[in-house]
Amino acid sequence: MKVELHTARLTLRPFVAADRQDLGELFADEAVRRHLAVGPLSKNGAAAFAGRFITANQNEWREGNCGALALTSPEGGPVFGYCGLRLLPDRISAVELLYALQQSSWGQGLATEAAEAVLAWGFSNLDVREIQAFTRPEHTASRRVMEKLGMLYQGETDRYYGETLAVYNLPRPG
Repeated sequence: MKVELHTARLTLRPFVAADRQDLGELFADEAVRRHLAVGPLSKNGAAAFAGRFITANQNEWREGNCGALALTSPEGGPVFGYCGLRLLPDRISAVELLYALQQSSWGQGLATEAAEAVLAWGFSNLDVREIQAFTRPEHTASRRVMEKLGMLYQGETDRYYGETLAVYNLPRPG
């Protein structure tokens, strides 16, 4: 399934191999990585991780009809983040919303804008009862994004990613 979404300020498109360098820079940034389930990475390690991320993401799209999309400006240019939906390993009726942006894109409402487009696409194209999102409890900026999206705080869980995370969900509209 080839999905491309457009908002006023963003194009969300499938990742391609050429995005590895841009994505590697995202994963190499300590400030970004501290909010993700990604351990310490050297610059080379971040590039290798980005390659594995792109390959795994392409497999997710093939097998589950969802995955992450690269964030670029409508004019194109470098990838500065990602946003998408991921299958949860033990859930049939829910998927996970995920997003990450380079520091230079923080505080501009871009995560919310991208996530709104992804949520609308997900509820229109996937047979799910709800969409969930997870973040470290102290990550207030991500929690604000989830709340702006209308997601409801459900408490904390250690069910995924090997750490305690705040859980938000958004039931299917209507």
